[in-house]
Amino acid sequence: MFTTFKYRRQIAVLVALAMVASVLVAAPAVAADDDPKADYTADFSACIGDAGDSSGFEDVPASHASAGSIDCIAYYGITQGTSATTYSPSMSVTREHMALFLTRLAALVGIEMASDPADAGFEDISELSAESQTAINQLADLGITQGTSETTYSPADAVTRGHMALFISRLMDNMTPIGGDDSAWGHTPSDVVEDEANDIAVGSPFTDLGSVTKSTYDAITALWELGVASGINATSYAPQASITRAAMADFMAGVLNHSNARPAGVSMQAEDTEALGSVTADIVVSYRDDSFTPMVDISLAIFTASDASGTGNSPFSDTGKCTSESACEWTDSDFLTNAAGNYVVEGASIATTNAAGDGTGNLMNSETWYAWVGDEDNTDFVMGSSGEASVTLTANPNALGIRVTTDLNANASTVHYGKDQSVVITAQLVDEVSTSTTIADANAVPKAGVSLAVTYLIGGTAANPAPDPVKTDADGMATFTITHPGDEDDETDDDNRNDTVTFSGNVDDDEGDTAETGQIVVVWSDDAPAISSSSSSVDSPYAVVDDDEVSIRATVSYFDQFGNGDAQGEDVTVTFTSTNTGAGNVQAKTVEVRSNGSVSTRGVVTAEPGNTVAVTFSDVGGQTGTERSVIAVEHANKRDITTAATAVTVYADDDRFRYTADDADSGAETGDLYSYDGDDVYILDGQSSDMDAFETAIKGGAHVQVVVYSPDGASIFSAESQ
Repeated sequence: MFTTFKYRRQIAVLVALAMVASVLVAAPAVAADDDPKADYTADFSACIGDAGDSSGFEDVPASHASAGSIDCIAYYGITQGTSATTYSPSMSVTREHMALFLTRLAALVGIEMASDPADAGFEDISELSAESQTAINQLADLGITQGTSETTYSPADAVTRGHMALFISRLMDNMTPIGGDDSAWGHTPSDVVEDEANDIAVGSPFTDLGSVTKSTYDAITALWELGVASGINATSYAPQASITRAAMADFMAGVLNHSNARPAGVSMQAEDTEALGSVTADIVVSYRDDSFTPMVDISLAIFTASDASGTGNSPFSDTGKCTSESACEWTDSDFLTNAAGNYVVEGASIATTNAAGDGTGNLMNSETWYAWVGDEDNTDFVMGSSGEASVTLTANPNALGIRVTTDLNANASTVHYGKDQSVVITAQLVDEVSTSTTIADANAVPKAGVSLAVTYLIGGTAANPAPDPVKTDADGMATFTITHPGDEDDETDDDNRNDTVTFSGNVDDDEGDTAETGQIVVVWSDDAPAISSSSSSVDSPYAVVDDDEVSIRATVSYFDQFGNGDAQGEDVTVTFTSTNTGAGNVQAKTVEVRSNGSVSTRGVVTAEPGNTVAVTFSDVGGQTGTERSVIAVEHANKRDITTAATAVTVYADDDRFRYTADDADSGAETGDLYSYDGDDVYILDGQSSDMDAFETAIKGGAHVQVVVYSPDGASIFSAESQ
């Protein structure tokens, strides 16, 4: 049971500080770095797998900011809570309890401690439990604490956040990080140094450290750089405040991440799991016994999904076994763990691919690695039953081009002269080359920090001075604003002026390539408005047949060169024509254009599932709306069917799809509309999947097999990437 202590006044604060710090020296300037960055964070986490499961404390809901850390240290046995069901996250930590927490942490991270340490000479701990006395003497033996005086430890005093940083910093400098002292995967405070060559500056965002000692300042700064310590807000560390049990859990989980501590059984992590264009990373596989002790010279079976698939697309059968079983088998000579209980797969790599999947192109590509441990009586891998661990590397589409747009009305081709009229021009990195015909619909690439040179021609003359380069933000965007001086004389007709803005830069990081460019021309004019463009749409690309008819709403709009609605009062004829040869397959409706320049009308024509309906618009002011096409469909009602994997047209907003062509042998018909939802079962490339992944795959061109279809129940859909 947790014991509540009556906290004494900290009358020995000055003495304690004198002993904790080597000398009372004013800390460096308290102003925070302009943009501090933690440069020495851990590459891996100790709080994965079972260590990430809920600890069940009723006062730590999943929404609590420190829930993950509290669950983690409870899993590793650092804390048992303040009762069987409570953790008391807001309670302060006493120096006695801190000693218990720290010694348990030290044991987990591989720090050797004397089981019967020498008496540190503290005269105020004799009434404590034997466990607490041992823990306090162990910390003193390791040099983690010197007490509040030569003869006192003050076990009931609350631990301040400043002192906690000192304790944690000293503890970490006693441990060996994962991968060894020279590893880049984990670090200790002694690793935190300035490194101009690699653009590493040591600092923190905290502005309230002016009154702490230099050793405390250094400890707080180092722990922030390690990603172990955080403040009570963005700029305040509050070194004199008592540390809460929640904050203590965050500190200790951060230490575990840098250490060699890992959950029981097999765990697997990669330095990086995602990157643009390609990703190359070391994968660390760890094996620990039930006491979290690293297991040495243990044989692991390590394989990839492509290994497991053999020559087929599906790596696992319905029973969970590999399609190529020999690739997944365990033997007593595979991949032996090292002295730290780990095995390192060096330089695992994957790159973006194309639709054919041959390793070239710029489509998202991923590969999953698996690891498991068997024995002489269990050499066959079965997904979900072999205690396996996995990690997936994903190469996301790289930036290949620059799409340039303005903040003008989407229908504007010209900007009207006006005093100080400005236009914001945006460069967006995209996954298509700038010269591609699909650049307008290319996917945005969130690539930050790409430098783009800006060339600005004002009516054909280069701006002087030339604009400074711009850098893309986290969304892969950069902006540049141009301003027209305006027309001083409203009576004068000015000539049109074309301003050209060009962005250029090495967006794909290929030093051998020429820079990509993206350009836009802004036309300034004071010409009278005139109809110059139109746009048309239908309410849906499909229409459900009802009593042998379909109902379709069509809209057409007309705009002047400045993007404003135009053609008010003009008549436009909208014609709906079905491929059905029966009566009523054509309807024409003439409607007057409204003041906003648009017309919307509904047509009803006869149709059968699979028929198409063409929607056409008459000419208005020299502009004709683009013809639209709608397919007539009916809701599929087949149950327990199997159709071949066939290409589909996806209506993702409605969670529906239809086949692109009839196939009598498989039962696929273009007029059948299939619906899917979160209750259905999805198989993607032979593996169990979810609705989001399924939808992404079929939008990308995957072929779909309807295994079981139940309009009102659970359906089963299988998709194969092409």
